[in-house]
Amino acid sequence: MSECDIVFSGQVEPHLKLNFINYPKFPLGENLLKETIEELTKALMKEFDQNRVVIEYLDETIMLEVSEEIDPRIQQE
Repeated sequence: MSECDIVFSGQVEPHLKLNFINYPKFPLGENLLKETIEELTKALMKEFDQNRVVIEYLDETIMLEVSEEIDPRIQQE
């Protein structure tokens, strides 16, 4: 886990970046790994009241969102 800021279109948003690996000693199938990451992400979104989260896989990028609105906690520059 690492802290950073997303800077895009005049917005500056505090961000936590989580990285996951498919542990070689006990690997999961790709679909199960993705399902597990998405379930964890949804639980974290709910726990920390997050409106939008992006998950970047090697073969695709998906966005989970509660609303299309921009979170008012994001600073506008």
